[in-house]
Amino acid sequence: MKMRRLTIASILVACLAGSLAISADAASRPAARMLVYAQEWSLWPSRGSLPAGRVVVQLWNRGQDAHDLRIRLLRHGHMTGPAQGVAVTVSGGLSQATWHLAPGRYVLYCSMPGHYKRGMHTTLVVR
Repeated sequence: MKMRRLTIASILVACLAGSLAISADAASRPAARMLVYAQEWSLWPSRGSLPAGRVVVQLWNRGQDAHDLRIRLLRHGHMTGPAQGVAVTVSGGLSQATWHLAPGRYVLYCSMPGHYKRGMHTTLVVR
């Protein structure tokens, strides 16, 4: 009986040590990076998927109008929850923000009046 308890205890310690190593590895991993081009009336992300965690996002406004970049979680095809992370820029220029994203499917969009409706949105997968 004592041997069985020691074996179970050893397994638990090994599992905990493994999960701590994974957590420490995830925390020390460098941030993912993504560049998003904005121009009347389109958004083009440099990638369609990202790893979960810290993401450095740059918004490059190549258009004539002011644009911003917001992100919201998609559930069953509908945006849910508040807008997360905003990179704001004036007409022409580059801005940067750091977002912390959980796994899921998101929509990136410009929230300036009428811009979403005119096509300034795209999806992003966070794994």
